[in-house]
Amino acid sequence: MPLRLLRFVVALSLALSLAGCAHRLSGPIHDADGPPWLADDAPPSARVPAIEVAHRVVLIGDAGYFLEDDPTLAALDVWATGAPSASVVFLGDNIYNEGLTDDDRERGETILGQQLAATAVRKIVIPGNHDWGLLPRNYNAKAIQNQQAFVDGWEDGSAEFIPKDGCMGPTTRVLLEATDDTPAVVFIALDPTPWIQERIREYCPLPEGAGDDPKALHLAGLAEALERHADDHVILASHYPMLTGGPHGGLTYGFVADMIVTPLGWMMGGLINTYETDYADWIAQAQEVMHAHPPAIYAAGHDHNLQLLESGDVAGLYVVSGAGARERVSTVTHIDETIFAHAAEGFVVVDFGRTDAGRETAVVRVVEPLVSVEAPVYEYEVRGAER
Repeated sequence: MPLRLLRFVVALSLALSLAGCAHRLSGPIHDADGPPWLADDAPPSARVPAIEVAHRVVLIGDAGYFLEDDPTLAALDVWATGAPSASVVFLGDNIYNEGLTDDDRERGETILGQQLAATAVRKIVIPGNHDWGLLPRNYNAKAIQNQQAFVDGWEDGSAEFIPKDGCMGPTTRVLLEATDDTPAVVFIALDPTPWIQERIREYCPLPEGAGDDPKALHLAGLAEALERHADDHVILASHYPMLTGGPHGGLTYGFVADMIVTPLGWMMGGLINTYETDYADWIAQAQEVMHAHPPAIYAAGHDHNLQLLESGDVAGLYVVSGAGARERVSTVTHIDETIFAHAAEGFVVVDFGRTDAGRETAVVRVVEPLVSVEAPVYEYEVRGAER
């Protein structure tokens, strides 16, 4: 390589890395070699009330690698079948690295099929960035269409892929119907990938008479869904966190690694981090809508760890549950809003039910199967979930 070109490449790499420094997080890494990190004011698990579970939702993300006799998927079934009524939500990146492609169909179906076969309860699958493809600049709808067809055609009819057809949603599903004295449990699925990557918006067919602005349609639909279910227990989810102490929130890889990763990411079409312009714009506008009728939970994956975070007045709690695949577990630190953080494989369980005193509430349980299949490593009662 000519010296002048080499100097240019080094200068460009340094400039791109420094451009991201304002968003870089640093701090102690809370990985599986140590205990989970808990905020000083985090309520102890012992304070969580016993409840009679009406419906359980298991949130597991980024599980898209095949592992023989996968202990995390085995534990998922224990928790899913351990409640009288339950659903499992796969939070995207269901097949690494390029989704369900035509030329690697057998491998992709094996990975996805293992997840769907892990439990017989109702399963909802939402897309992540890797389900669209590996490189943002090369995303197309074929891998998404393949995955949708495979999930929706699952042999026992217990699985569904939403939002459909490469659209942003929202798509709403009632997981447990309301009764005279019990609110419904409702799941609302989003896929902001077409917001973050403008080029792929063309794949979603807009309804007749809906105008030509898919972003406005997405926000209006979200506002309507949250208002309609304002008196219910709502889990709102996409693959993408709104707040995270992991790499997608800016956690540094170290100066040398940042100089390599950041330029490569931009050349590929972006790292899909929370501070990137289009991603940050979606967060800001979605949160503006959420203020009016906050869901009990906003759940995501994308960062490959387990986190519970304060969410201000836009939700009862932020959940990051992206540690479904052992090979992908990554680093995490704590930020001001962190309640719990651990880079260990596992998932998050949300139980909706009634206390002995008759109070409706929601309890979040963090499960790490390599520690214990049956005993959560942390439990937390969701603020504002009382009915």
